[in-house]
Amino acid sequence: MAQDQSKQGEAMASGQNKRDWRLNDVTDELNARPFPRFGLPTSIFRLCLSGVNAFVSVQESMDDVLPDVDWDVAEQGKLIRGVHDGVRFNIERHTEFVSVTVIDEKAEGRSAAVHLPDGWLSQMQGEIVVAVDCYCVARGAANQAWTCASALEGGLADVFFDFKVAEDGHTKIELAFDAAADVRDVGRVALQVIEIETYRSFAAIGLPHARAAQARLSEIAQEIPRETPTTDDTMTAEERFQKLSQLAGELEEIWRQTSFRFNACQAYWSLVQARLNSLQEEDFDNRITVGGFLERRLSPAIATYRSTEHTRHNMAEQVGNMANFLQTRIELSLQRQNAELLSSLNHASERSLRLQHTVEGVSTVAISYYLVNLLFYPAQVVIDRYPEINPVLLRAGLVAISVPIVWLFIRRLLRTTVRERKK
Repeated sequence: MAQDQSKQGEAMASGQNKRDWRLNDVTDELNARPFPRFGLPTSIFRLCLSGVNAFVSVQESMDDVLPDVDWDVAEQGKLIRGVHDGVRFNIERHTEFVSVTVIDEKAEGRSAAVHLPDGWLSQMQGEIVVAVDCYCVARGAANQAWTCASALEGGLADVFFDFKVAEDGHTKIELAFDAAADVRDVGRVALQVIEIETYRSFAAIGLPHARAAQARLSEIAQEIPRETPTTDDTMTAEERFQKLSQLAGELEEIWRQTSFRFNACQAYWSLVQARLNSLQEEDFDNRITVGGFLERRLSPAIATYRSTEHTRHNMAEQVGNMANFLQTRIELSLQRQNAELLSSLNHASERSLRLQHTVEGVSTVAISYYLVNLLFYPAQVVIDRYPEINPVLLRAGLVAISVPIVWLFIRRLLRTTVRERKK
């Protein structure tokens, strides 16, 4: 017994207590948002807001307008629950939005939003994307006024959608359950149906971005240079390269502004389809099903996202290829100019070398001439002492000696000067 307690103490000291296992975090995430349980009839209202400060403003405003609610903060503040006078309030933080869900099990055919006091919405910050009322009732009521109808889970429930905004600003859904439906099934199906409307709304909010992007892409397509400048027209090539660089920057900015939104909308559409498949949707009567309606009305928007992104990608690739082509042409032109400049420098060096050789020859002759004349004066003394010496031969000998010496001296002097310049 003492040994077991010792091992338990060592495990706790080393941070290996079962409560600290990573497994707990992973499992808690799976069970953080359980399906609600409620009977029939029940009215559900859900509001979804997007924005940076949406969660904080919703939490603060709900505390102000419902001061008597004892809020229970769960899962690190991602889910806040409260109950007041038999009505349940849930505030949930999602990846991109915040939802407020009100569940009233005493529904009498009215929106559960009536349990929120007047002016409560004005205190919240964010953009309202979803406001939906879902009425969960037993089968038997007339339902011919609804636009779409579907049977769910082999007859467990029938769902009716309108996809229109009513006078109170809410969209409406009705769920008619089998009278023997379990409270767990009612809550599970109702939550998934509300999620369909939630994700459907978020899948559609990217359409204005797509239309704006398509308009700008059409303008950019007209601005892309069509003609290729001639080989020698470097100035025009540089101007077009600058224009293409500007267009490439605009295409990159369009990608930055729309990439997340388009990917998110497509992900939401996938969630809508997943929920419909999970609910095993079937035809209810001759009316169009919820899935059929969404496939007909929403799938073109999803195709627009993909088409816009595909167009932007192709244009960016086209502009990039043209810019690379012009850049290569400009570089080749610069290399040709550099080659011509080097050739010109080579010719100048050759001319300078020839001039240098000419200067060496002229200098050698001039210096040798003066040197021979200077040496001839002391040689005259020798001639006077030795009359037998021929003056002409003596002068010739001085020339033969002076010219090579002067030439070697001048050449050495020039080489020394060149080496000093190179250093």
